This record gives sequence, structure tokens and C-alpha cells, in this order.
Amino acid sequence: MGYLDPYTRRRVAAILLIVGAVVAGIAIADVGPFSDPPTEEEQAADTVEEFFGSAADGDFKTFCGLLTPPARNLIAQRAGQLAQEEGLEGCAEILRALAGKELAENELEITESSVSGDRARVETELKVPGKKGVEQRSVLLQLYNGEWLIYDPGFG
Repeated sequence: MGYLDPYTRRRVAAILLIVGAVVAGIAIADVGPFSDPPTEEEQAADTVEEFFGSAADGDFKTFCGLLTPPARNLIAQRAGQLAQEEGLEGCAEILRALAGKELAENELEITESSVSGDRARVETELKVPGKKGVEQRSVLLQLYNGEWLIYDPGFG
């Protein structure tokens, strides 16, 4: 009783090895029961990366979509006269005309992300083409309907 022949022991060992490899693969891939959902800090940082990435790609519709409604309105107010003279409407058109070159091809590095309630602060280093060195920027976000949106992009 309790004795297994060598052939059966090898089969059991092979099966255990395969099961162990599959479990390790799932854990490494971060899926299934081993999935690790992103933290609020990571989600806020991802929003900032998408925000500056969309600007670098010239996708100002996405860029403006990541701003809170009051932040979009503020852009329209500040650029009101120029927008009226140029016939520009909406956040995307205004930003494409005013800041498109400055924001194109930027290089962003997230240095820190912190969340407190429905507010977040993401510290960044931004390299803008044509400017020496990197600019330190604090990007401020607010949770709107379960999504992190930027209310102050740190442009000064």
C-alpha cells in the first residue's frame, strides 16, 4: 500500500511540473486569479501619460477629452478673442492652433503619483522639443464619474 511503480511516479511528476509551469505562466502574465488591478495612483498616472501622448500625436480631441469640463471652458475663455478672430471652435481646434507645436513630440516621465480622495497629483518631468533640459510639472486630476480627468495640466 502506498507504493507506485517508477512509470507512474514519472507521470505524476511530469503532470505536477506542467501544472506548476502553467500556474507560474498565469502569475507572470498577471491574469486570472493572479491579476493585480491597477491602483488609483497608477490609473491617474496612466491618464497623464495618455494626455501628453495624445498631444504629442496631435490628437487634441482625446487631449481635450481628458480635461475636466471646467478646464476645457477655461481654455476656451482664455483663448476667446484669438479663437473668434481665427474662427476656431472648441478645445481641440483652439489647442491645435495655439499649442500644437509646443506639445508635439514631447517626452514625459512620471516621477510620482499620489491620490487623496477624489483628487490626485502626478509629478512629471517633461522634455519639450526646442527647450533645454526638462520641465518639472505637477498635473492635478479629479475623479469624474469614476474616471480620472485633468483639471490643471501644470502649464503655468
